[in-house]
Amino acid sequence: MSTRSNSAPDVPHSWDLEGWPASVFPGTTSRARYIVRSHRDDLLKEGAIARVGRELVIFGARYTRWLEKRAADVPGYVPAPNRKTSEAA
Repeated sequence: MSTRSNSAPDVPHSWDLEGWPASVFPGTTSRARYIVRSHRDDLLKEGAIARVGRELVIFGARYTRWLEKRAADVPGYVPAPNRKTSEAA
């Protein structure tokens, strides 16, 4: 039985804006609201967010990909060291 050894935090499959996981950048709901509000069009184009009824849902894999594309612009964000560059595209 193998164990998963990954230094990057696990990102949930999806979550709503009010239930923003502390392990996912930016770490708090208030900061996340700012990020989503400021970059709404880019996040929608990337497929990282969607509205389900009255809830705004964030998709983990696509949000991570969006962040990695903008890692240079995000202070304090460090992409997973084991992530291949071909996966980020």
